[in-house]
Amino acid sequence: MSEYNNPVPTKCWEAFLIYCGCEFVKNDGSHHKWKCKNCWRSIIFWGHKKEVPRFHIKTNLHTMGKTNKDFNDWAAINC
Repeated sequence: MSEYNNPVPTKCWEAFLIYCGCEFVKNDGSHHKWKCKNCWRSIIFWGHKKEVPRFHIKTNLHTMGKTNKDFNDWAAINC
C-alpha cells in the first residue's frame, strides 16, 4: 500500500474516510458521495469499482486538507 501511484482498494479508502470522521451521503449512479466536517466540498469517487484510481485519491485528499503521506502512512498500518 505504500506505493505512491497504485490504485487503492475501495474498502481501504472508505475505511480511511470513516477514520477521518466523514459520513456516507448517497450513491449518484456509479459515484459515492461522502461529506466530511471540515471539507469545503463533498468527497466523490467511483464506488462501484474494486479500486479507486490514485488521481481520485489525490483530489479528495486535497479537499480534506490531507497529504498522500498521511494516507499512505495510515494505509500501511490499516489496509
